[in-house]
Amino acid sequence: MRRIIILVVVVAMVVLGAVLFLRKPKASSASSKKKTTQTESASATEQSKSRGRSAGKTAGRVKAKTKEERAAERKRIRQEEKRRRKELKRRERERKRMLKYARSRRGKRKTGRKGTYYVVKAIVSLGDESYALIDSRRVRVGDVVMGRKIVAIQSDRIEVEAFGRRTTIRVGESLLPMSYFTRKSGRI
Repeated sequence: MRRIIILVVVVAMVVLGAVLFLRKPKASSASSKKKTTQTESASATEQSKSRGRSAGKTAGRVKAKTKEERAAERKRIRQEEKRRRKELKRRERERKRMLKYARSRRGKRKTGRKGTYYVVKAIVSLGDESYALIDSRRVRVGDVVMGRKIVAIQSDRIEVEAFGRRTTIRVGESLLPMSYFTRKSGRI
């Protein structure tokens, strides 16, 4: 039993010695940096400037930040995060406002004149989402209205495909052609 304990202690000491021996040396402390003379620091600064490096870097290592620099960095990060959250809230409010506007327009359909059925009332774009209001119905790309498939929605017009043909319809125009509304005279 004593042999096992002695063997474990010896192995632990060997491992500890190997770790201490193979460990990387620490960076020099601030107190040892103060001991350098002004001539050495001036010549190092001139050499680093001639190589195109900043004076703050030494031998490939970045100069350690002071407490004030770290505090300023944290403050900057907090401000950026606050700005980002504020922008997200603003976008969400805008999206909700536009959706509320689109819903409030529903059911207010004016069909007093000929050819005013299925009129493109508005086009709303919110980031990646875009949709068109056709009378009181909200449609997106891929929806079908009166046999016409919505192919593309742009800022001021939509493209519709019907019977193999693509047609561009601007805001305020009817989805159906005028020939759809005119009555042919001749047959009684």
